[in-house]
Amino acid sequence: MKTPPIVSPQEWDAARQELLVEEKKLTRARDALAAKRRRMPWMAVEKEYRFDGPEGPVSLLDLFEGRRQLIVYRAFYAPDVTTYPQGGAVPTRNVPVWAARSSPTRSRTPPT
Repeated sequence: MKTPPIVSPQEWDAARQELLVEEKKLTRARDALAAKRRRMPWMAVEKEYRFDGPEGPVSLLDLFEGRRQLIVYRAFYAPDVTTYPQGGAVPTRNVPVWAARSSPTRSRTPPT
């Protein structure tokens, strides 16, 4: 593997400034793309999805429990698994504190 040359601090600063121009251009392009994605039209969910909640069947809207966003994580277990790890999976360990305070609705039944 060919390594980069060893240069003076002034040469390094000049090279870094050139790279920074490209990085900022990429950041602006990524931000513009994200803004475009946020402006995408929405599509109505017209199918009546039902889920098995802790207290019985619930609709998709019921899963939100009045919140604006719903985070869904789907874990795949073998059919004979009857106990599940409580907070042991990487995604649940990395959920922000504000999100972890919500009461989860667990379902063994896929939507119909």
